[in-house]
Amino acid sequence: MRQQRVSTAWIAGAALALAGCGGSPVTVQVVTEGPDGPVPQSNVEVRFFPFDRDSVFDVLDTEATSPKPEIPQDILATFEQIQAAQAEWRDKDVEWSEGRDRLQQLSQELQGLDRRSRQYMEKYDQFNELEAQVGRLEREKKALFDRFTEMQESVATRVDSFRIARDAWEEAAYADYFDIETDLLKASGKEVLADTTNADGFVTQGLSGSDWWVSARVPTARGELYWNVKIDPGAVDTLRLTVENGEDRLRL
Repeated sequence: MRQQRVSTAWIAGAALALAGCGGSPVTVQVVTEGPDGPVPQSNVEVRFFPFDRDSVFDVLDTEATSPKPEIPQDILATFEQIQAAQAEWRDKDVEWSEGRDRLQQLSQELQGLDRRSRQYMEKYDQFNELEAQVGRLEREKKALFDRFTEMQESVATRVDSFRIARDAWEEAAYADYFDIETDLLKASGKEVLADTTNADGFVTQGLSGSDWWVSARVPTARGELYWNVKIDPGAVDTLRLTVENGEDRLRL
């Protein structure tokens, strides 16, 4: 058994805060924002902790033998540029795809027309004009994708080095976490509960006692949307996890 660096007094104090009795069902819905409004998230693991796990990590951070590695500012700036380049490429891809679909539609319409008719000539001119436009969009799309890829490759080596340093630091700094969790759960007489959201983003769990922390995460383009929200089951029967009460994390 490892010798824990976190004081037993801190663990005891945290455990006392878990005291409570009774039980109540709590329904949680995980929702993110899409282009057309809220989007329920299915198949997301939602975990219920009878203690604030983030506060445990905060203490372990402060007691680590070296500072937690932070993403260098220049890499952060480059990632903002990479995200912008990716968005520009995707927008161009949508524009090209819509033009290509319209081109195919015009081609089908032309096949059903008399080549000597005025309508055929008008649509034929439209086809030629749109074909040139789609070709230009395809070239622009490729150039944007190449730029996006080059920007990713420009920081790939530094990102890999950062990941190695971060993972090694976390392995050492958080080595005692599961021992601490075991002690907290034993002191509270509770356990960590987990379930997966349904097609509408809902999950329901019966929680005994007072304060619990609801934890979940959803992948995003820049990393993940993370939640660690405190609730009192006796006072709250429904909780929505949204972008407003979540943390948008850049995760390399």
